[in-house]
Amino acid sequence: FLVVSYITTRNLKAMAPSLPRQETTDGDVISRIYLIRHGDRFDYANASWADSAKKIGCLVTDPPLSALGNQQASETATYLQKNVKENAPNNDGSNDDNSRGIHKILVSPYLRVIQTATPTAHTFGIPLSIENGLSEAHATPDTSEQQVLPTPHQRFAYFPMLDPNYKSLLNVKPTPGFHCPKTGYACEAFAGRYCQRMETFARCVERAHYGQNIVMFSHAASVALVAAFVRCSMTDLKFAPCGIYHLERVNSGPWKILRSGNDNTSYVTENSPTTYPWGFSAKHFQENDGKYFGVSEGIDLDFFLGAPDSSNL
Repeated sequence: FLVVSYITTRNLKAMAPSLPRQETTDGDVISRIYLIRHGDRFDYANASWADSAKKIGCLVTDPPLSALGNQQASETATYLQKNVKENAPNNDGSNDDNSRGIHKILVSPYLRVIQTATPTAHTFGIPLSIENGLSEAHATPDTSEQQVLPTPHQRFAYFPMLDPNYKSLLNVKPTPGFHCPKTGYACEAFAGRYCQRMETFARCVERAHYGQNIVMFSHAASVALVAAFVRCSMTDLKFAPCGIYHLERVNSGPWKILRSGNDNTSYVTENSPTTYPWGFSAKHFQENDGKYFGVSEGIDLDFFLGAPDSSNL
């Protein structure tokens, strides 16, 4: 394994699951992020689901977790309970047995992500906040012409751990001329506009949750959010199902990766070949077939290396 000593290096190859903690002194303000991908997908594990769902008018881009995915979510919550309480006590010095170490849980609005986050919400006794900024790639946001995903109020009927009144830090906008390849709804262009969203969202999180310990549940493509925080290339960044990226920042200094989400085998007992560690490749920014977007605006795997340093924001 390569021990990463500088997070602004071009590539973070073969990252160890856990890396050395940052040195701190009395009075330092520590911000911590645990970014987690959803668990095993039902539609990937059951190939016939999408066709069956489409026939009865279900949204095929919003599948549930498989039985394995639910198991992985529970195992992840157990792991977080042990490790967050040991390694990230509240900055206010409190010793609350339930919420100690966690101030907020943000989740993508997609069903599989809400399901993945629910055991963690129960474990820590903290509500889930649906954050549109964490939405999936090819996001199909609500507009005056379309409402695609259920609203937080609608989700609350089935997920009472949701906070239906939370206001997102960032809302997604569809890109003119782009439509989701699976549903035909107007969507955000992938991967270029998605990466730009991750850059904006990272800065929103820094401001809104400075000095806090937060958990965010999202999708495989949110390795771009990791790159947005630590200012690295997306090359070789992978996200396993229920993988955990643990990031820390001292005061307004640079973010560092203390745990990579490219592997989950230290706390997840079983994986499926259908939902596997995923990462970006150069093809996701090419535009020759009209499916992807990015290179025409200079967006590629190294996009976050050229973004301005946020240390002084």
